[in-house]
Amino acid sequence: MIKCPNCGTENPENAVACVRCGMPLVEATTRSLGDTDFEEGIPKWGSARFNGTMILVLEVLETQQMFEFNADEITELAIGRQDPDSGQSPAVDLAASDAINKGVSRHHATIVRRDGALHIVDNNSSNGTYLNGQRLVAKQPRILRDGDDIRLGHLVVRITFNISEVQR
Repeated sequence: MIKCPNCGTENPENAVACVRCGMPLVEATTRSLGDTDFEEGIPKWGSARFNGTMILVLEVLETQQMFEFNADEITELAIGRQDPDSGQSPAVDLAASDAINKGVSRHHATIVRRDGALHIVDNNSSNGTYLNGQRLVAKQPRILRDGDDIRLGHLVVRITFNISEVQR
């Protein structure tokens, strides 16, 4: 077992990140992801907590699509694409970014508020959700930090926390 230096959780010997807090347990490496044209796997250390009114920005890389939400008001934020049968769309609808061809599920992932921070949860998606190159275990929340990259199938979304215009 590997004990996490951050939270003390016991992790399996082959774990690369703590199952509880997401802290890397091995030295970071960059690895190729096969049929993608980008590299991932470098941990990022942006802030996970926010003070005052912050804006959560989700920027779909390689497109012009961007979503902004008041981070203080988020309890649960669905990410995916429109359901053609029901016509329902998640709060973060990635259909305009060619989501169907990039492997994004209708109910791919969810951002949830928990313990004063935002977490990403894979909803057992077909093509997986990756946080900074690490595949998420379905239904297990991982903390989001400023500057994190989330890959949904083959679509990458960058997370940033910005100060609200009201506070500037």
